[in-house]
Amino acid sequence: MSSRAPSIDDLSLPPALLEAPRLFTAWSRERMLIEQNESTPVSPLYHFTREEGLRGILTGQRPWFFSHLQQSDKREFEYALGVARQVLREVGQTNDFLMDNFCACVDDMIETSGLASPFEFYLLSLSSHRDHPPQWQQYGDGGRGYAIGFAPSLFQPDRDELYDEANKNLHMGRVIYGNAATAARHRLAIASAAEITSRIGNAQPELVRQAPCSHYLATMARELLASQLIWNCLTAKEQSFADERKTRGVILNVRAKFDRYRQTFNGRNYVEHEMPLKGWGAIAEILIGPHAPTGAEDRVRSLLNAEGYSSTIPVVRSAAVL
Repeated sequence: MSSRAPSIDDLSLPPALLEAPRLFTAWSRERMLIEQNESTPVSPLYHFTREEGLRGILTGQRPWFFSHLQQSDKREFEYALGVARQVLREVGQTNDFLMDNFCACVDDMIETSGLASPFEFYLLSLSSHRDHPPQWQQYGDGGRGYAIGFAPSLFQPDRDELYDEANKNLHMGRVIYGNAATAARHRLAIASAAEITSRIGNAQPELVRQAPCSHYLATMARELLASQLIWNCLTAKEQSFADERKTRGVILNVRAKFDRYRQTFNGRNYVEHEMPLKGWGAIAEILIGPHAPTGAEDRVRSLLNAEGYSSTIPVVRSAAVL
């Protein structure tokens, strides 16, 4: 699992102005590392799924990560985008021309393109809430499905650079909940990008004019969107969902780098990410949904045995009441 995100320098800018996106890229990487460390789990994370999902994961040791643009509930991302736009308007209330227009440029890009960007993001939802009735209902086939408890050892950062293979670049992001926390995190990124845009641009006013200014601002706006704002939106939800206790596995890279790995299922794009699930202790347990049919435990044990998994993996019936 890598700890750094890619960047999107626009090399057509003069070198003195390219310092702005490069400075923000460095800031963004530091923030990503902080969040990665804060999100690294110390207890199992659970993935609720249907029976076919369970079989696919155990058979291939390759969980499916689905595109952020094709999630089942797009409203959660719209919520976080709405909070971001409010923060942009607040940070943009300044007499500094470049800061004001930078925030307006980002807001306009969100209005026009939403979460689209030069990057693609693929998500796997996990939860530290072991036996959670609402998640059984929504993600676990109405309680007829299963939950795989992945050991925290599977999600430890193990390198500082991106893999060449786009589907290997997994980042962990703990979901935050509610307006205050979401706005505060957005503000960190927006204020940093706006300050760098202003500082570098105001030091080179003639270069900004020649660039021209709109090109300089758009470059910084794309950098903020791609390296921070989209990530922040993918890992934030309304307060009413706080009991889900989610962590998201996010695979990200430049769109073209996914061409070899992108697949489609029921009209939704996904990539597979290989995980050593047969390693000792990699699967903490498998929960059987409270409404799963009689004999489900035996079928799961037979599947584990057929695929060469340890016979010591607990297979437990959920105690949740739906």
